[in-house]
Formats: sequence, C-alpha cells, structure tokens
Amino acid sequence: MTEENNIRLEYDIVNEGLLVGSLYKDPDLYIEYGELIKSKYDFYDDNTKFLFNSFKTIYKSTSGEVDEDKVNVHMVKEDNRKAKYRRLGGWNFIENLIELSNPDDFLTYFDILKKYSLIRELGRIGFPTKRLLSHPRFDDISAEQVTMSMRSSLEKINTVIGGGNDSVILGHDMVNSVEGWTEVPDMGIEFPFKMWTDLLKGFRKKKLIVDGMLSNEGKSRKMTYVATFISLILGKKVLIMANEMDEEDLKACMITTVCNNPEFGFSYNIPERIITLGEYENKEQYEKVMEVARYIEENTQIYFKDMEDYSDEAIEHEMRKHVVGKGVEYVFYDTMKGYRGDQWEMVKQTATKIRDLVKALDVGGYATIQLTDDSVYLDVFDFSSNNIANAKQIKHVVDGLFLEKKIQKSEYSNYRYIDDWEQEMELDNNKSYYGAKVDKNRAGGKGMVLMVEVDLDLNTWKEIGFGVRVKNR
Repeated sequence: MTEENNIRLEYDIVNEGLLVGSLYKDPDLYIEYGELIKSKYDFYDDNTKFLFNSFKTIYKSTSGEVDEDKVNVHMVKEDNRKAKYRRLGGWNFIENLIELSNPDDFLTYFDILKKYSLIRELGRIGFPTKRLLSHPRFDDISAEQVTMSMRSSLEKINTVIGGGNDSVILGHDMVNSVEGWTEVPDMGIEFPFKMWTDLLKGFRKKKLIVDGMLSNEGKSRKMTYVATFISLILGKKVLIMANEMDEEDLKACMITTVCNNPEFGFSYNIPERIITLGEYENKEQYEKVMEVARYIEENTQIYFKDMEDYSDEAIEHEMRKHVVGKGVEYVFYDTMKGYRGDQWEMVKQTATKIRDLVKALDVGGYATIQLTDDSVYLDVFDFSSNNIANAKQIKHVVDGLFLEKKIQKSEYSNYRYIDDWEQEMELDNNKSYYGAKVDKNRAGGKGMVLMVEVDLDLNTWKEIGFGVRVKNR
C-alpha cells in the first residue's frame, strides 16, 4: 500500500512474476489460460510483459517445448531483445521466477492478474477505483466480483480485456460480406470425396462433421483415409484422437490407404493383411510398400493420441494442446461415446463440447459414431438420427451427419445409382457397396443417399453416384 490514504498500488509486479514463472515451469498451462491473457493490458511491468510475449512466441513455434536452450536461441535472434534479456540477467532471472512460482497456484495468479488489469482500465476511463483499492478486504475480492460491482457501467469498456463479444447489428455490413465472398468464397478444403466436398462446401473450420456406421464396418478406416489425405496431400496438421484403435492399428490402416489410393501417387492393390503379416509375394511388392513408408515418414503431419481417458476434460485438453501448441488445424475423434456410461445425454454432451471447441479454436472437426445394431435390418434410405446408438440427440448439435451401412448382396437388386453421366446403373455382384444417408447438412442438400464402392482390405472408398431405390420391388 502507499502511505497516502493507505491505498494499494494498481498493480502487483510480484504476482506477474509468479504467473510468468509458472508458465516457464509448466508450459502446458498456456493451453487453458494463454489465449485469455492479453499482455498489452494484463501486465503492468515491462519486464514481465517481455518475458510473457517471449514465452508465447517460443511455445507456439516449438510445438509447446520451452527450455533454457530454446529461450536463449530466441533471445539472441534480435538485438533489442538480446540486450533486454541480458539486462534482466538472462536465464538466471527466469530460473529465479521458476523457483519462486507454484504452478498449482496458477489460477490464483491468473485471477489477481485480471483483477489488477480490470482496475487499471476502470481507472483509466474515470471509475472510482481508489475506493476498491482501499477496501480492507481487497485481497479477497476476485476479478469477477470487481466486474459485478460495476456491471451497470462496464459496457463502456473495450471488451478486449475480457475477450468477450458484444452483440452486433446483423446485416449492417452485408455489402462488404457479399464482396468478400466473391474474393474468398465460403469454401473449406476438399475431402477425398467430391460429393462430400460439394455437399458440405468442403471441410470448413468451425464445423463438426459426424460419420456413423455399424460396428466393424470401417468407420475408423474411412476416418483414417480422410485424415491421411488432408495431411499428406493438402499439407495440413491433423490430430487424431482414438479410444478404440491403437497406434499400430492406425499405422497399418494409414500405409494401406496410401498404397492403394491413386491420389497419393500410388495404386499398388496390396491388402493390409500382406503388409502387417509381412507375407509379401515377392521382393518387388515389399519394395513398393517401403517406398510408401518413406513417403509417409517424409510428409506426415498427423499427431495421434490414444485416449484411454476420453472424458470431456481430457478431450478439451488434447485439442487445446495440439491446436495452440502444435498448430493443428483439423481434429478427428474416433469414436464418439459417453465416458463411463453410454446414456444419450452424455454422448450429446461430448458432441456439444467438441462442437464448441472447434468453433472456439477455429479448426475443422470430424467424429465417428456407432449406429444401433438393428440398423442392419433397415433400408438405408430410411435411416435417421434414431439409428445412432444412444445418442440421436446429437443431430441437433452437429453441422453435418452421414449415416452409412454396407449393402448386402441379397439387396443389390433393390438399388441402383445415378453416375456422373446421369445414367442409372445396376450394382455389380463382384463389388461391395455402402449407402451413405445425408441426414443433416447445414451447408445445403440433405436426405439423399450417396453410393460408395468400398474395399476394406485395400481401404478404398470410391463415390460412384447417388443411390436410388428400384420401384415396384
């Protein structure tokens, strides 16, 4: 406190140092709190602001790894930065902050930081902050309580401090929006499926697409195909979170996918079984697979996480960690289900959590889900969200929903498909087909059934047209 009127200062440099020290000590704290810290407003002291901004740059550029060597390398890259780092005492200064801090108290440090930031901004625009600073229980007051005490006038404060968003007048900038769409259409990256790309306007960020199939019909394999295409062909960083298939399963599926789909530059027709058992027909076949393996190693940007704990909290942690720390742009989750229970409310809660996260983190989301066992007896044209196991309510949450089933050969005479030349074609008894009902699509058309030619041994999924039911069966 100052001597005059026993009023506290409008900052707490010690707390700022403890918060920064905690981040350097446990960098993953940035996942939950980093984007909420606005250094321009939240730090009063230039030194702690400098160290926080440096930490943020290092964390984001080194996939979440921050240590003495990386800090030193970052600091010497620019003369002014190097000089300031040396004036502070270099790594020794940061090390002292690390020793003094306790990451377990980070939430307390964070709240105090925000409280003082709010006090300073209130004072800047004329609020009577001295009354708050002189309050005998000021140390017990939270940032939220400061906000509540002056809520009636806080609309005048720029929302950048809290990171909040006010309402807008819808349509006030419509001309600019229309002009903008002519220059940058509202179109996401392509899927490896043309019909998906057309229907969904591509794989767009902030959107969650869900693909449902019966158990053991290939939903994880199709998901791996999509993720591998986006990573290897489009060069995007991808996260796959899985609670059923392990790393070896997905690696086998990945190399099978690349070996047998021409968009990757290979079309070798080598089944997964041959690769995983090492039972190659000849040396040439083995060399082809090795060629693909080297290609994958050189080009993959897929992060994989085996989700033994697939609670909503664990899902959020992994998504934030990989998006913020590693630059992931597209997230895949296999399979969406309730944690420690399969009540539909829990599955919908998880779907809502993932949907909210893809929006907040500005990433594309793709999840698989299992259909009910009795769906096998239902015509694919009659599929609806009622066929989702324990979670039909997720339809209200997601942006795109596909419900797929394998067509049994005994049913082939019941279906035909319209190909690219608008010809009605019969199903070939020597091939396998899946029907994919478009049950929800915020981007446009829905209700139709896509017909897909599938070979799970090669993991090939070839769209061949729109399915039609044969009349007068």
